[in-house]
Amino acid sequence: MKFPQKYIKKGKFKLHGGEITDTFYDVNFMLTDKKQSIKIIEFVIGHKIFDTYVGIATGGAIIASHCGTLFMNSNWAMIKDGELKGELKESYCLVDDVVTTESSLKTAMSLICKKPSAIFVVVDRRKKKTLDITSMYDV
Repeated sequence: MKFPQKYIKKGKFKLHGGEITDTFYDVNFMLTDKKQSIKIIEFVIGHKIFDTYVGIATGGAIIASHCGTLFMNSNWAMIKDGELKGELKESYCLVDDVVTTESSLKTAMSLICKKPSAIFVVVDRRKKKTLDITSMYDV
C-alpha cells in the first residue's frame, strides 16, 4: 500500500528525534480525514483486540483512543510528558504515528516497564530495525 500523496509534505523538517528530513509524512493531518482515520483504526484492530491500547502523543494517542473506546473490554492510555497517563490492563499494544529511530517507542516501553504484546505504527521510515513493528506503510 502506498502512503497517500495528499499527506506528504516536501521541504526541510526537523523530526522529534532531531533528524532533519526533506519528506514529512503528516499522519496527524491524515487522522482528520474520516476515511483515512477509519482505515488506520481498522488496520490496528484488524490484527487482534488488546486489553489496552497505549498511544504515544499526539498521533499515536489519537489512534489508541479510538481503538480503546471501540470495545467494552478494552481501554486506552497515552505516553505524554514523560509518563504513562491511564491504566494498563493485562495485554497492551503500543501505537505511534511514525517511527524513524525507535527512540520514542523504546522510551515508552521503559516508562511502562512491560513489553507490549504488539507495536503498531502508521509509517515506518527506519533505516535500522531492532524492534518488531507492524506498520501500515513502509517508506
